[in-house]
Amino acid sequence: MNKFEIIKKYLKDNSKDAWIIVDYENKNKTLVSFLGNKMLTRKIFLVFPKDNKPYIICHIIDTVFLNEKEILDNFDLRVYKTWKEMLNIESNSFSKYKNVLMDISEYGLLPRISLADYGSVEYIKSLNINVSSSGDLLQIFSAKYDKDAYKGQVWACNKALQIKDEAFAKIRELVEKDGKTDEYTIQKFIGDRFKEEGMIFDEPAIVAVNANASNPHYTPSKELHSDIKRGDSVLIDMWAMPNKENGVYADITWMGYVGEEVPPIYEERFAILRKAVDEAFNFIKENLPKRRVEGYEIDDIARKVVEESGYGEYFTHRTGHNISIDVSPHGPGMNIDNYESHDTRSCIDGISFSLEPGIYAPDFGMRCETDVYIDNTTPIMVGGRQKKVIPILKK
Repeated sequence: MNKFEIIKKYLKDNSKDAWIIVDYENKNKTLVSFLGNKMLTRKIFLVFPKDNKPYIICHIIDTVFLNEKEILDNFDLRVYKTWKEMLNIESNSFSKYKNVLMDISEYGLLPRISLADYGSVEYIKSLNINVSSSGDLLQIFSAKYDKDAYKGQVWACNKALQIKDEAFAKIRELVEKDGKTDEYTIQKFIGDRFKEEGMIFDEPAIVAVNANASNPHYTPSKELHSDIKRGDSVLIDMWAMPNKENGVYADITWMGYVGEEVPPIYEERFAILRKAVDEAFNFIKENLPKRRVEGYEIDDIARKVVEESGYGEYFTHRTGHNISIDVSPHGPGMNIDNYESHDTRSCIDGISFSLEPGIYAPDFGMRCETDVYIDNTTPIMVGGRQKKVIPILKK
């Protein structure tokens, strides 16, 4: 199916009359994907009815850029001059609609998809039309990717796991040789290795010792970093993707301890995080073939494990984020989140996300992260699986 057929099928399957996209000056990437990056300077609506030909409500000034054969083959133009005419066209065009989708989210909790402005939504509601979120439909166009991109993600994950081993080995080498190394040195080592493998990334890896790792987004720099020495715990969070147009990120976090044996407190906390990942993954595996599974539900499962262990106050971020074809490892699709937001988007085939519960206690921080891809209602763990904290100095 082409993208127009996908939209119509989705609308019919979900008993929606239309998808109404409202935009101004190309702020909505989905609209741009259909019309191109044109110089559109007035308010515009892109409307996909479930039965009839899609249409564009636009200002007469913008028709100079919209009167192209490719656009007119796919969309009718409904042109206004004044704001009163615009509202009248909306009223007449939407008169038969009862239930529509717009780019909104519950309480505005998902800013990445909350692109429809308040006034436009309220006006359409005033026409006795029920408005609900287009979040799931948006995922199909913004977060879903094909099997070729998935193969690239698997390759990237395997490379990341290899470089992770090399990074811990480098810590061991330098600590044995010099008595210490530092976060910045290991961060730079990881970045150099990614580049040698033909991979790219938006920001350098996180290498954090002890309490530094209690800040989920701590990152060392040349000017500000800590030493890594015997008796330290080490968190390495690293992400990179193949350097190609359809590249998908690998994003993994592993824990190590600079010693021959790992003290019980580190193993105990890590076991909690490992269990949280396992229970979240198994929840998806068991339920997704049977029913719709939403992002917040998965977060609840993982968070419950950490909370029941007594560390709930130290789990201060969502369980996971979407991974997609994007410039960042944080993609536009469903997040595993009922903490920072209430993500009601569904877990659909062809998307990927991280599972990364953490315990960010004052003494030291820990995170356990892998990547999951959904194929035929089945979760696949593509980011590797850490079972125990790595004793970095163990021979």
